[in-house]
Amino acid sequence: MSSSELADAMTEHLAGPFPQSVTKGEDYGEVDAVMIDADIYGWAQTVLGGSALSPLDRTRLQLAAEELKQSISAFPSDAQGYYERVLAIAHLALARS
Repeated sequence: MSSSELADAMTEHLAGPFPQSVTKGEDYGEVDAVMIDADIYGWAQTVLGGSALSPLDRTRLQLAAEELKQSISAFPSDAQGYYERVLAIAHLALARS
């Protein structure tokens, strides 16, 4: 997995709008709609910048990815693709960390 693959996924994610059907601050399944996005993106940004995640942050990213995977079906159907991209970013970051 190359850093350009992670960079491309993150750029594509930022280019897309936040799903209007999602209520900010609301939990969907096991995750907060906004925080899961911000947390995963932040850890991925650290990895993309060339820094290693601490063991604690790697564990947190793994847990966030697991919780998001379990929660995607709780999001409105038109928002699920957005969160599938967030999950893909988490997996790409984990593969590089």
